[in-house]
Parts: sequence; structure tokens; C-alpha cells
Amino acid sequence: MSSFEESLRSLSLDYLNLLINGQAFSDVTFSVEGRLVHAHRCILAARSLFFRKFFCGPDPPSGLDPVGSRMNPAAAAAAGSRPGVIPVNSVGYEVFLLLLQFLYSGQVSIVPQKHEPRPNCSERACWHTHCTSAVDLALDTLAAARYFGVEQLALLTQVSLHFFSLHLFFFFFFLFVCCLNL
Repeated sequence: MSSFEESLRSLSLDYLNLLINGQAFSDVTFSVEGRLVHAHRCILAARSLFFRKFFCGPDPPSGLDPVGSRMNPAAAAAAGSRPGVIPVNSVGYEVFLLLLQFLYSGQVSIVPQKHEPRPNCSERACWHTHCTSAVDLALDTLAAARYFGVEQLALLTQVSLHFFSLHLFFFFFFLFVCCLNL
């Protein structure tokens, strides 16, 4: 690995650590499915036109800030949310974290870790390479990437979905061949 690649990897990890460390230097807080997510406006605005318009534009895009909490903390409090906390209703918590992970680091793994418990996957030793839960996560991530205008994430997610389909094809192909040999 060249020193340039090492430098980029280090920078990517530094930004990702900012996200992981939560409130450290954060200047924006989102509420997703009742959970708080702390972030940094400058990073989000630099990496996403959606967030740049949201934080800087006169007419923020829909999907966030339905009660005007960005400009009017009193309106947010009247609607039942905390002042300064931006409600996110367009995506789920896990997908929002994947989106932020990509915006911060330029990297993301759409395929869940093997043996990581997943909703809608009851198989204990599942590798999540083709189960419904993993495909649903990838589809939700693709929709979020398109919604938030993060085309690089959309492309990476499409590659993951292609991987899922190839894996499934070979799984059924070998199953078919095995059945023929019985």
C-alpha cells in the first residue's frame, strides 16, 4: 500500500472515529427511531448535496425537520421533539448509521457480519449472504442513498445486491446439481 493510500485510509478512520465517538465535537443531533445520533454539519454538507441544502439552503429538502426544528426550536418543542434535535422519519436507525458511516469514511459494508443477529433471520449460523434480512437491508440502504443523493453509496449497494443475486444463483445451482445426483 502506498503512502498516499495509507494517508487516505488514516483520514477515513479519523473521520469514522468522530462518528463513533458520538458527541465529541458534534454540532448536530438527529433522532432516528427514538435514538439520538450525533454528527458534524461540515462533514455531512461536504459529502452530500442533500445535507448541504438542508443546513445552508433557504428551503430544506423534505424527509428531515418536518416541524422546522432547524430554524425554530419552539416549533420543535411544540411538536414533542427536543429543541435542536432533528427528527428523521424517512429511514430507519440502522440504515441512517450506514449512510453516515459512508459519508464519514467513504467505506461501508452492506453485508451484515456473519453470526450477527438480524431481524427476520432465525438461522443462528447464517452468513447473511442471501437471506431476506440482508437483502432488505441492502434495498433500504439503496433507497436511502438515492433519497439523500449519495450516488457512490447507491453504486456500492447495487454491487452488494448483485453479489447477493450471484450467491443465490450458485446456491440454487449446486442444490439442483446435488438433487440430480441423488
